[in-house]
Amino acid sequence: MGLDVYAGTLTRYYARNWKTIVQQWGEANGYQVNVVRSSADGGETASPEVILQAVTGWRDQLIGQLGGSLKKKPLWKEDNDATPYYTDKPDWSALHALMLYVICKVNGQEVPVTVPKSFGLLGTTVYDEFMKKNPSISLMQCDCWWLPFGEDFMFRYILPTGQEHMFATVGKLKEELRQINAIEWNADEETIIGWRDAEGYPEGIVMGADKKVKTMNDPDRYNTVSLAKFAFSILWQAVKHSEQHGTLIIFDY
Repeated sequence: MGLDVYAGTLTRYYARNWKTIVQQWGEANGYQVNVVRSSADGGETASPEVILQAVTGWRDQLIGQLGGSLKKKPLWKEDNDATPYYTDKPDWSALHALMLYVICKVNGQEVPVTVPKSFGLLGTTVYDEFMKKNPSISLMQCDCWWLPFGEDFMFRYILPTGQEHMFATVGKLKEELRQINAIEWNADEETIIGWRDAEGYPEGIVMGADKKVKTMNDPDRYNTVSLAKFAFSILWQAVKHSEQHGTLIIFDY
């Protein structure tokens, strides 16, 4: 399963009223794309009206329990189709390249020039040791939901579906991205947004003469910093969308 970033209402997310960027590409080019997620996704989906009622009740309870942690009433919209959503696909290799970049810079180590295809950090000694010393970086949690609050904090809470999960604020993610950018890039927003198309995976998707989709220039290793900038750009744009529209940011896989 690949990794997508979703910034939108939780109602739309649970109602499955959104399409990944690969699904959008498939529709535009006449292909059917089936999304397979790691969690069970079968069975009937409740109506948007039922989902909206449940999600808004959960949201209001959560905000109430946070109490004095919030300095002002947050902009947190919930609807099924009115608030726009943003989505893109960094995939795991790019997210983990960004995480590796952070680890190396914090530890004062050289960033590897390349990482292998299908690169992963979770379960490695370098990741585990870093997290023992730096447990409060939400980006490094790898499975965090960011709520549309401007404050900077992280906590555990129960999802609307009943499971315990890690949550942080969009304000916290924004500050983490600011600090990462300040390490050495010091890029302005126009440059950061441009990394989405200028950096990342080197292969291109093309249509062959036989009408089949093919990938070209698909190497066994990718440039680490290029992948890191690609993932950084997607997260930066997700934060901007969340701040503008009052939406959560979720890793979907």
